[in-house]
Amino acid sequence: MRIAVIFNLYRPDTIGVYFERALCQLGHEVLQVTPAQLAQLTTPCDLYFRIDDGDYSSPPPSHLRPAVYWVSDTHLALKRIKPLSIRYDLVFCPMKDGVESLKRAGADVVWIPGGCCDPEIHKRLDLERDLDIGFVGTDGGVPRKFYLQELRERYPNSYIGQADYRNISDIYSRSKIGFSYAIRRETLTMRSLEIMACGTLCLTNPPKDDTVEVLGLQDRQHLVLYRSPGELFQLIDHYLSHPRERTAIAEEGYKTAVGRLTYQHQLIQMLDIIEKKNLLSKAVLKQGVSSRFQEVIKGKSQESL
Repeated sequence: MRIAVIFNLYRPDTIGVYFERALCQLGHEVLQVTPAQLAQLTTPCDLYFRIDDGDYSSPPPSHLRPAVYWVSDTHLALKRIKPLSIRYDLVFCPMKDGVESLKRAGADVVWIPGGCCDPEIHKRLDLERDLDIGFVGTDGGVPRKFYLQELRERYPNSYIGQADYRNISDIYSRSKIGFSYAIRRETLTMRSLEIMACGTLCLTNPPKDDTVEVLGLQDRQHLVLYRSPGELFQLIDHYLSHPRERTAIAEEGYKTAVGRLTYQHQLIQMLDIIEKKNLLSKAVLKQGVSSRFQEVIKGKSQESL
């Protein structure tokens, strides 16, 4: 199947790149275009797949169908997303509050669980775990920046800051604990799954929605949830001093992340929904898909999702 994946390549690790990679790995022919280039696209595609990148200025041309939109930043730009969302045949959104708001605006929107990893980029490396805490990202404003500053002061033997996405696996594979903090707690963050995919214990605040449960993750079995600053530091001290317990949870999180919470798995689920919505025929959906994933597409993916 030929798919136009539409996003601006503002940075090499923008989420559209991960979706593009996963579609190629599933055996589809992918054309990456920007929203501004889409109107001039002359190559016909079976699907036009828009990825949220913060640009809400370009609605899909009416003649390019079916058009699908994956939108994540409803908590940041809902007013701008609403009028754009109704121009698409189908919208996927990992934010449950956003789903309800877009439905009220008239969009055909489906909730899709947040949290994915790319095991070829986010991977466990055979490195000494010589860092206490790992966090790759920006300070992110209040209150996360206060958490991060306290972590820097309490655990100086850590990596807390920004880094090239190609170094993420190195940093988390060296870390005993990976820290995550969703500022508005909308859903499970991508960072959490990236930490788990590196075989590192993920310590994160719980999302407001039920994504953790829907994804089959359990507190203290696949990851560890903290609900206050006091509990956070208590848990860090506990798991730093109990390596066997820490490693056991990290191993379960790793197997789950790379086994069934990848971008490929999420795309298989989305393509199945698109087909059930009669936007694509099953024959077109399977066209060009590599044999490696034929069994997954035939139904095994639903067991794991």
